[in-house]
Amino acid sequence: MTAGTMSPVHATAGEERLPYIRRVNVRFSGRGRYAACLAGDGHRLTPEVWDLTGDRPRPRTLRTRAGETLQTLPVPTDDGHLLLCRSGADGVHRLVLVVPAANRDETSEEYELPAFDEVGVRLTPGPAEGTAALAFVERADGNTTVWRLSGRVEPPEQVVELPGFVSGGAWLDDTGERLVLSPRNAELGTLVLNLTSGAVTPLAGPAGDEHFLLAASAGTLLLAAHRDGAYRLGVRHRDDAGASTVFPDRLNTIEGTVTPLALDPAGERLALAVTHGARSHLLVHDLADDTIAEVDFPTGMLHPAARWTATGLHLVHTTPEHPPGLVTVANSVFSVPEWSRARWESARIRDYEGPGGSIEAVVYGDPVTSPQVVLALHGGPEAAWQFGFDPLFQRLAAAGIAVVAPNQRGSTGYGAAHRDAIRGAWGGPDLADVLHLGRTLAATRGPDRECPALYGISYGAHLALLAAAAQPDLWSRAAVVAPFLSGPALYADGPQSVRNLIDRLGGREEVGDDLGPRDLLALAPRMRLPLLIVHGERDLIIPVTHSRRLHDRLRESGHRDSTGLTYLEVPGGGHDPLADTGGHLLLDCVTDFLHTGSPPGL
Repeated sequence: MTAGTMSPVHATAGEERLPYIRRVNVRFSGRGRYAACLAGDGHRLTPEVWDLTGDRPRPRTLRTRAGETLQTLPVPTDDGHLLLCRSGADGVHRLVLVVPAANRDETSEEYELPAFDEVGVRLTPGPAEGTAALAFVERADGNTTVWRLSGRVEPPEQVVELPGFVSGGAWLDDTGERLVLSPRNAELGTLVLNLTSGAVTPLAGPAGDEHFLLAASAGTLLLAAHRDGAYRLGVRHRDDAGASTVFPDRLNTIEGTVTPLALDPAGERLALAVTHGARSHLLVHDLADDTIAEVDFPTGMLHPAARWTATGLHLVHTTPEHPPGLVTVANSVFSVPEWSRARWESARIRDYEGPGGSIEAVVYGDPVTSPQVVLALHGGPEAAWQFGFDPLFQRLAAAGIAVVAPNQRGSTGYGAAHRDAIRGAWGGPDLADVLHLGRTLAATRGPDRECPALYGISYGAHLALLAAAAQPDLWSRAAVVAPFLSGPALYADGPQSVRNLIDRLGGREEVGDDLGPRDLLALAPRMRLPLLIVHGERDLIIPVTHSRRLHDRLRESGHRDSTGLTYLEVPGGGHDPLADTGGHLLLDCVTDFLHTGSPPGL
């Protein structure tokens, strides 16, 4: 079969539940007593509530009547209930209150709250009694209405109307009176909504170029500003309107990519995720002393969602062997809940020598002795593979296929020179790295083992197909998800956000070498190897027409069943259909193809 579509699959009541392999849309309740997320096992997305009041997080899956999607926004209340905003394809945003059943195996009670047929709805948890959350409803007239949700089965209360599109940020106090607003129009600066009076005023104190990041209930504010040619983190107190923001020296000399996570309730310490290459570290900065301590933490990745309460610092953490989940750090003790009964494959970090310097890669299995090895290329291009759980890599490793996932030039986390090497040269230095790695793997494996295979998604899919065209005899096969034809073609067809990225990174400039313009339509006749192309029908980043045109061009150039051309278009699928509901089928298809080279069954 050369082309086909994937049909959505829904689980039945008697189906065996798989362990959760991803958690998305993590939110904390107003006082941080509970967290909630959507947990996915590949078949479905299910609301999950985490009790954070004890010495370690305690998760509970809630059985709901409707199937959840990635567009569902969960917000827990401080009594353990759950508010859901379900956004449908019809453009209606439905608010639902979910009350967990006494028996974990029973379906939770659901109570319908008002539905909004408007542009968008965003929920902000509230810390005060009677304010479980605020709903910011973006209207068709370009303005925003704010509604108060009590967390009980009763109609919401309209609080205020705001000009422009505005959402809620952090609370300036634990009384639920003052909320920092995030206007879509950045020129408005940082605003504060007073829930009692309904007044909206500028945040007092910070200079006009200082951007609000975090707040502690005790009054400490964390801000960012451009100083001395770089962005620096600064602190001040919300009530010291006349005081200047202080930019601690040591806080602003940390090496790596720094992500502020949370302030402790007293406003004295700041938790930071610091990423070096594929791994992240947990640091705690003492704001008064300007000292930093690293928390002993399992090697992996920290997600930005975090909350610091009296019971500890609550984080989302993942390793290659553990899917993302909530963990707690209290008194320097790292507490992990029972993640899963499944046994997952381990991974490691390895450095390869490249034509432009060292290339760090996440590696599963033995690339030398395994029957097969896959060179996996990430999207972006301003991105990187991380040392966290990856469902596809786990399936490949379980099938006995080694995986080498490199962060070639153009990847983030390795300094400006490494990141900027492909500015104005998409498919230049990064393609050279990929081809060098392919030749290295092939040489170490020897002539008696199969050549490396290629996998790529988004920009990585484009890069993988360039590698297949540049040296087709080097690879055994290639599987790609959501490729684009060329930088200029994507600029013409993509959304404004993608055009902005292409302009910033010089994605329309040509690379002058023997391969010629990085246009997959022109290079299609050179791709003489089995190919699997997957694309979501509703991809809003890279239009599905790019894969349709590529498939047609490959067939015109003689690439047919005998040479293993397979095109799968996923109805309703987004930019990463492998991560959508029902993505387990696609994971199976990609794994089977990379294992056998044969068209996957549909």
